[in-house]
Amino acid sequence: MILWTKHFETGFAQLDQQHRLLIDNINLLEEQLDHSNPSKEELAFAIHLVEYLEAYANIHFNGEEKCMESYRCPAHEKNQQEHERFRGFIREYKRHCEVEGFNLGLLRKLHQAMREWIEDHILKVDTSLRTCITLPPPPPPA
Repeated sequence: MILWTKHFETGFAQLDQQHRLLIDNINLLEEQLDHSNPSKEELAFAIHLVEYLEAYANIHFNGEEKCMESYRCPAHEKNQQEHERFRGFIREYKRHCEVEGFNLGLLRKLHQAMREWIEDHILKVDTSLRTCITLPPPPPPA
């Protein structure tokens, strides 16, 4: 279980809210993995979680990248690279599901990857925005 602490905060409320939602969904997945025989509804949730992660990547990453760019955050480029890696992971996960069929083993791998993503990316890359956001954003280029 991942517990939200102030260490996750980027200083930008909308991004923090989206990160919290991601953590909540990953925690729900962890709870489901504790059951050795998931119900139909639990499996349906897991399938929807993958769709959520794709949508999250498309919506959240674009906003986060614009925010980092507008505040001239030095982690902006690394952030973009990490986002592409995340998108690639989700594509690969979906491909495995198509080939192997949806199964608990793949779901455990997804959960572990998402935990690592949260710990590595949000705590080490996204939070670098915190030091930049205390300044007003620079004006947009003319």
